[in-house]
Amino acid sequence: MSNARIFVPQKRVMAVAFQFFINGVVYGTWATNILHIRRSFGLSEFGLSIVFLTMGAAAVLIMSLTGYLVQIFGSRRISILSCLFFPAALCFVFVAPNHIALLVGVGLFGAANGSMDVSMNDQGTNLGKRGSDPVISLLHGFSSIGALAGSLLSYWWIGRGYHPLVQAIALLVGTLMLSWRLFPHLDLDADRSRISLELGALGNGRLILLGFLSFLTMMSDGAIADWSTIYLEDYWPTSPQTAVLGYLAFAVFMIVGRISGDRIGSVIGDRAMIAISGGLMSAGMTIALSIPFFAAALAGFSLLGIGMANLVPIIFRNASEVVPDGLGTAFVSVCGYSGFLVGPPIIGGAAGAVGLNKALLIVSAVGATLAYASVLFQGRKRPPASR
Repeated sequence: MSNARIFVPQKRVMAVAFQFFINGVVYGTWATNILHIRRSFGLSEFGLSIVFLTMGAAAVLIMSLTGYLVQIFGSRRISILSCLFFPAALCFVFVAPNHIALLVGVGLFGAANGSMDVSMNDQGTNLGKRGSDPVISLLHGFSSIGALAGSLLSYWWIGRGYHPLVQAIALLVGTLMLSWRLFPHLDLDADRSRISLELGALGNGRLILLGFLSFLTMMSDGAIADWSTIYLEDYWPTSPQTAVLGYLAFAVFMIVGRISGDRIGSVIGDRAMIAISGGLMSAGMTIALSIPFFAAALAGFSLLGIGMANLVPIIFRNASEVVPDGLGTAFVSVCGYSGFLVGPPIIGGAAGAVGLNKALLIVSAVGATLAYASVLFQGRKRPPASR
């Protein structure tokens, strides 16, 4: 068995990691150009929440359909198509001539994102079954690196006054060029005949709790991705380029946290990691919202990135232990990505009622909730994952 687990071609790992990276780059580009969308269409906070709601609703609907289609056709074809369509849909968003076209564009963008989330995570789960190392954390790390790359590109692009459409076209061309070399190595999909027999395991109470925590965590992640630049421009005297720095700090320190998280977690255990991470998340958001200095806001977003870095990998790993064979991971993945997509319209609706600075306190409350929920996790020490 050990020999079978070791024999995983590196090009296959690279192909799946590339999909996670592209997902992060494209979404990071979207998140850091929301100011452009708002200014181009004269959108209020309520108008933006409608845009986010359209994108989230399309994504959640397509996620359910994709889960069904993956069982029939496998995730390889669907992940390839959605990975190519995702940057193409972003191009459509940036050329939308009116509000109706914008809503159609963000609906297509959200649908591509939802389909890609389900199918690429299925590819990652297949790698985890066959490989010698846990790969979910590694793949999510590539997504974070992609988000950082997208935000850095946007920071450079905005500073030179270029239209974001040019950046989106460059991403599409780059994806097409690299996919030609990498996508033939994607997994051909495992036998799925047993899945329908095991769906009853999804009624496991602990798994449902983990799914709820995954939803809250990624809801906050989505809220920061879509609202951080809006918050910094509205509540601080910053330029659009400077407003990107909040999300950039968040992305940088999330990568730092993920690089160091596995080794720290092996020493202090999952319970302490969740408690500390939730506390840092709550403190970071509170600092960013309450201390009247721009540097403090950036420090708060940095703490937020560190705090949120290891929550999803720990939740996913615990889910795989509760319900094996990829089903537990798939369940919390769908819960988490659903939260990521509906989080921005939730924050937008609250912002319309009480203001964005108060609405983002929801993220602080989620951090405190996760810290309190750390009692659900084992306090045992675990060996670090081999690299």
